[in-house]
Amino acid sequence: MTNDEFEPFEALKKRAWSEPCQSWAEVEADFIATVGAFDREYSTGKRPPGWYQQKAKFFNDLVVRIIENCTGRKIATRAKKRSVLFSDIDIDICYPESGDPIVAAEVKALGTPPHPGNNGKARHARSDMHKRVREVAFTAMDIKAAHAKPRTISSFQAWVDTAEPAYLSFWALRVDGTADLSSVRSILASLKSYCNGVGAVIYEATTVPTKYAVRQFPEFNMDRAIRDFTQRVIST
Repeated sequence: MTNDEFEPFEALKKRAWSEPCQSWAEVEADFIATVGAFDREYSTGKRPPGWYQQKAKFFNDLVVRIIENCTGRKIATRAKKRSVLFSDIDIDICYPESGDPIVAAEVKALGTPPHPGNNGKARHARSDMHKRVREVAFTAMDIKAAHAKPRTISSFQAWVDTAEPAYLSFWALRVDGTADLSSVRSILASLKSYCNGVGAVIYEATTVPTKYAVRQFPEFNMDRAIRDFTQRVIST
């Protein structure tokens, strides 16, 4: 383990694999506690600038562990797949590892606690949401256009719902107050027009900047999105 790694992340991934955990509900409480510890460390300002990127990678890998536990299949991470606009495009999660993807997903983690690099202030999740949602929507359309079978398109939404590969997105969002929460919920809802499933764990600071409580929204249920991904894998 390098100096830039965060041991509690690795410990939770190992637990998810060894038990094995087959639902987000089994790991959510530990995920929130671990992210809280990570954010406390980040708030000290003692870590290098790129250190915080571990959170997104950890969230990505934890989702993959659960899917692999449910399917008994190897799920590719950070793979390159054929694209229309580029020779290939980076995909956070996909199945199968080689050949045309049957199901794929993008993973995002947004929102930071108060820290010296942001003048001691938190960064709202909504500050980056529009950019990241555009990235997800663009990738979903690009990869479907590259791999979907030619067909008559009766409506855009019908094409999104049925074109191969299925494309989902998973989000870990630290929200900072009511306005941030409301904005994030609204933006995520719009993404359903481009993705075959959207799962999100949304957590908000309580009276302590890095002690978090989960805000539950049934329309973004993580286990439903994981189950949708899983069923597409095992049906092949």
